[in-house]
Amino acid sequence: MKTVSFAAVVLMSIVAGTAMAEGSRIEKSTLINASKNTLTNTQAIGRNSAASTGSISVVGSKVEKSTLINASKNTLTNTQAIGRDSVATTGSIDIR
Repeated sequence: MKTVSFAAVVLMSIVAGTAMAEGSRIEKSTLINASKNTLTNTQAIGRNSAASTGSISVVGSKVEKSTLINASKNTLTNTQAIGRDSVATTGSIDIR
C-alpha cells in the first residue's frame, strides 16, 4: 500500500507542477516558474508528443506585454524527446 500511495503523490506533484495554456491569450501577465525538480525522468516518446515536469508550456497562444521568470532548480534530471515534433521539458518555459 505504501508504494501505491507514494506513486499517487509523485503523480499529483508532477501534474501540479506543470502549467499549460493552449489556444489562449496571455496579456499583461507575470508567469513565474519557481519549480524544484529532483530525481525526475521526463520523456516524450512518439510523434507530436509532449511531456513536462515543473514547466510552463504555452502552445498556440499569443503572449503580449508579459514578464516570464524562470527560477527553477533542477537536480539529477533526465529529459528526453524521442520522435518527430516531440517536446520534453523539465523546469523550463516553452512557448510555441
